Amino acid sequence: MKIENVQQAARRLVEAWQDGSQIGPLPESCRPRTLAEAYRVQDAIAKSLGAEVGGWKVGATGMGARKLLKARGPFAGRIFAGRIFESGVAIPSDAYPLRGLEGEIAFKLAKDLPGRAKPYRLAEVKKAIGSVHPAIEIVAPRWTDWLAVGLPSLVADHGANAALVLGKPFAKGTELDLDGMAVEMRVDGATIGKGTGADVLGGPHASLLWLANALRRRGGLKAGQIVSTGTCTGLFKAPPKAKVAALYGGKPRVELRFV
Repeated sequence: MKIENVQQAARRLVEAWQDGSQIGPLPESCRPRTLAEAYRVQDAIAKSLGAEVGGWKVGATGMGARKLLKARGPFAGRIFAGRIFESGVAIPSDAYPLRGLEGEIAFKLAKDLPGRAKPYRLAEVKKAIGSVHPAIEIVAPRWTDWLAVGLPSLVADHGANAALVLGKPFAKGTELDLDGMAVEMRVDGATIGKGTGADVLGGPHASLLWLANALRRRGGLKAGQIVSTGTCTGLFKAPPKAKVAALYGGKPRVELRFV
């Protein structure tokens, strides 16, 4: 994919990011065909927007998502700092047309995991974790038909991330059994999805390890960034007006409202 085609794709997506619109498939000339090309478009979008990167998401961490997206493995996407909110936030429903909801376990890094040639080991990435948070990812692709555009286009759009809502850190979070943690998503009091941390690549730490190694040739991860490790609850669409809560171990830990 030529640099001018990468930039053309990025320009189309940057416009959608900036005005909140949705667009049809990219022209054949600038449509990414591989994940490598998709990541080049991601990088061009980030450079053009000039927005601070608050963290990263890992997508397609479960078999359900891989089947839906026809993905062979996980993918990564940036989460921009201006789209990270605290629990309890009220969000205009028209800001994110899809309003997809995913209950996740997120890490805030206390140490850098910089780019390097040598692969990271699990013990190394665990030592970089500063705190563990409950989180709800809001998914809202910039595509009018996000399942039809193909996986590389979806990944080019930073994995369809729209926002991340963070709850307060778990007490002694780095000592918790995150693989066995039960996570439940409720909308207006009704359960719409549930699972455990093990539904994410076998466990959230495995997802962080995958991301650290996926990014070690793209600049790495920085202290203070948030890593949202993938959905434990599946993906569900919220109605235009709704009260949303993600429960961890049976307790509401992160909430938001669409208004």
